[in-house]
Amino acid sequence: MTILLMPAPIPFDQQLWERASWLWPEAFHAARRHRAHLVVAPMGSAEGNTETKALDFAENTYLTTAFVGAVVAALPNVVAVIWDGKIGRSPEMWLEQSSRAFEAYPDQPFGLWMDIVPFRSGKTLGAYTLGLSAFAGREIEFEVDGLDERTVTGRVAQLSAFLIDADPDASFKNGEVFKPDSEIDHRVAVLHRKSRFNLGPVISFSSLDDRSGRIRTYPIIPPSIAGNHPLLIMLAKVGHFDPAHPRNKIGLKPDHYVSEVRLESFDEGLAQALSRMIATDTYAEADINARSALARGDMATAKSILQPWADEVGQLQGAVMLALMLRDLHMFAPAPHRSP
Repeated sequence: MTILLMPAPIPFDQQLWERASWLWPEAFHAARRHRAHLVVAPMGSAEGNTETKALDFAENTYLTTAFVGAVVAALPNVVAVIWDGKIGRSPEMWLEQSSRAFEAYPDQPFGLWMDIVPFRSGKTLGAYTLGLSAFAGREIEFEVDGLDERTVTGRVAQLSAFLIDADPDASFKNGEVFKPDSEIDHRVAVLHRKSRFNLGPVISFSSLDDRSGRIRTYPIIPPSIAGNHPLLIMLAKVGHFDPAHPRNKIGLKPDHYVSEVRLESFDEGLAQALSRMIATDTYAEADINARSALARGDMATAKSILQPWADEVGQLQGAVMLALMLRDLHMFAPAPHRSP
């Protein structure tokens, strides 16, 4: 292990100390009064030393946690411990929990390594983790209807402790559904997707059944495009496109967004994708032939001619629906974090 003395305070991070104050009310006082800090880090194996196996991330974490505990015990003037530049803890909490640094699930001191941040969406209380991704590759976002803050925090703590000691991809598979239990009276879906709060990739736990009436249905391709784009107008004439069809609908939660005003960039992207489909000589010829068939009253032939483009539009709708679910795309501007 290495220790480096820095004769200056760490840069002030309002959010870090605010999160720390949830567990440690004196956190801001510690931030104001410290005048120097120590940087503690594990050393790598000596270069060329084939006899010493390098420690993995978890092993380094356990060793560093215990070592920092010893440093805190030896230096009574320590006012705070900052883990990974993100998590602030009191020296008392560190001394108490770091003695369990090498314990296995469920006794490892995961509360030293990550924060659980509560939030509110409409009437639903949720929470996300900050720091878990260092172990599991993803944070947790937990948003299950009908639970109080204590239950939410307890669930996220249990899930986090388990993920630190397990393979997250094998433990909570994308698309998995959990049945109701003693605390949650409805099904909960697991999705591997992007965070609502710009945390990167997350394991999302959310209510599968819309018991609170939070979900509203929106068209993927809006009327402004459906009624004006030449490809969709032509496909609608032969019965290949219906903007009211379920495959053109998606259920979203308005309380996840700033407003229900569609993003111009989203609709512009749809229009451009549709226009690329018809920007070919092949489509130009097909359009002429389909119109001729319609003029003869031969709907079946016109429909057959345009089938490839109907399939392509369907693929676009499916891809956009998936991207919206995984948050690779946004139809509306995402809402920021809102405290309970």
